[in-house]
Amino acid sequence: MPSTLISVPKAHLWHRFFNESGMLKKVNLVSSLRAGALAALLFCVTAFIYIQSADYTLSWILYVGSFLFLIVIWVHTMQENRKRKENESTVSLVFASHVTTIIGVFISCAICFILLAVMIPGYFSSDADKVLTSEPGNTIIDRTEGLSSHVFIAATLVNFSVGSFAGIILPFYAKRNQTRDSREPTPLHQHGVK
Repeated sequence: MPSTLISVPKAHLWHRFFNESGMLKKVNLVSSLRAGALAALLFCVTAFIYIQSADYTLSWILYVGSFLFLIVIWVHTMQENRKRKENESTVSLVFASHVTTIIGVFISCAICFILLAVMIPGYFSSDADKVLTSEPGNTIIDRTEGLSSHVFIAATLVNFSVGSFAGIILPFYAKRNQTRDSREPTPLHQHGVK
């Protein structure tokens, strides 16, 4: 049986990904990094307060941080829409706001990990000195009795959910001309590549 070789296209995917005509063409990475970092820092201020108190009854503080995360993503999406003369492709704005959300989630997870490692002596060992208090019986148990799991769930799932909510709702709301989109509807347009 003759062996068939799989032909690999000559265009490299990473080149297409970062090229001007590629996927990130319409995303302002500097603005997205700034907004994602600001959203992460605002969330991490509330995470710092929660880690410092280590009390389950103050879990609402993490959700205040996620609400601040939502506000930053909201403002960033509106600013991007205004920069693009309020008539940009809706899918491009959705994509740009999701890039900012993902950047914010990564930065908030990194900062929360550093906060937990610095503020909880023995965090990397089997018995941490600071544990969550007043938690219900069905809490996820880890070295910190659920403190780090609450912080990371809020930093990942809740922040991504609220950022996605803002990133999906706002571009449709803010678009001036609702009757038509531009000819290039998405940043994923392949320009004739099969």
